[in-house]
Amino acid sequence: MGEGSLSQDEIDALLQGADETSSYEPEPVGGGGGEELSPVDKDLIADVLSYAFNPAGRTLETLLSKPVKFTSPSVESKSSSDLSSELGAGAVTLIQNLSGSMNGRACLLMSAENASKVVNVLLGGLSTGALENAQLQTLKDAFAPILGTVTVQMGLKLNASINGSPLEVSMSKSASDLIIPEGKTLVNTSLNLNIEGVGVLKVYYILSMSTAEELLNVSKKGGDQKNTSNGGGMNVSMPMGGGMGFAQQQMQMPQVDIKGVGFPSLSTASQPTGQSNLNLLMDVQMSVTVELGRTKMYIKDILGLGEGSIIELDKLAGEPVDLLVNGKLIAKGEVVVIDENFGVRVTDIVSPTDRLKSEGK
Repeated sequence: MGEGSLSQDEIDALLQGADETSSYEPEPVGGGGGEELSPVDKDLIADVLSYAFNPAGRTLETLLSKPVKFTSPSVESKSSSDLSSELGAGAVTLIQNLSGSMNGRACLLMSAENASKVVNVLLGGLSTGALENAQLQTLKDAFAPILGTVTVQMGLKLNASINGSPLEVSMSKSASDLIIPEGKTLVNTSLNLNIEGVGVLKVYYILSMSTAEELLNVSKKGGDQKNTSNGGGMNVSMPMGGGMGFAQQQMQMPQVDIKGVGFPSLSTASQPTGQSNLNLLMDVQMSVTVELGRTKMYIKDILGLGEGSIIELDKLAGEPVDLLVNGKLIAKGEVVVIDENFGVRVTDIVSPTDRLKSEGK
């Protein structure tokens, strides 16, 4: 061989090294398509959800008339199979589909026992026994504004547009029928739901890995923009810092004061915004029905109806009639005549317990 030639052993060693290099795959960084989140990314997700669930706790506090807080968010990535086997048996899931800057299914999950405790508080301590469709509907109605608040607050935190679909509810009997986001790996954030007089209940907010990565990407883009704007401010102020006198330094103070005043103005402005959103609902029309009574008839009797036929209802003479809004019983009253029209004088507002009984029929 020539002086610059390689021996066969050296060639074999080089080929072996090339094979090892080609088989090497760099470890994925959290937020870049990997199956595991980095500690930094977990902290970032926990920070966003802590920001979002804090006002959601105040919303639930209004519904329960008890002090409520969501605390201690802890983020971990788990396989869907492990998560299903761990939480699937007897779990209640509230499902919302996200769209916009974040896309995918978001699920708030709790055990049936914890769900029963929440429903019991909602119904003033009158709910007993296992969860049924009526209780699940009550839970869904209560948590619809809560998860709506979470979605809105995530959008504010990330400075992004995030929309949430109407809420759905499901109760699983085993791990196989648990409804969770799609994907092999899921991002599970556990939170403590503290309700005064009830205790600490564990709830889980679950996203797919792809949805969590969208959250991280949007958050990091917002962080880059903030760093860029802060850097621009430093470039302006630094050259003047060395030669400025005390009077010149005082000229910069109003900028700091303006930032300090800005934060309370944002928090106080949130109340009129919520009030204005509530006022929008005041113009929504709903169908109000007065039900005199009901009965059941055989098909042969229905076919035999004719002019002059009399149908006996399940209401007694003088018994209050039912007032329904969108098909749901909310009050009872007595029939009155107003000019040439019939009307109803409300005599009783139906309690939540009686409302549940009517929905369960």
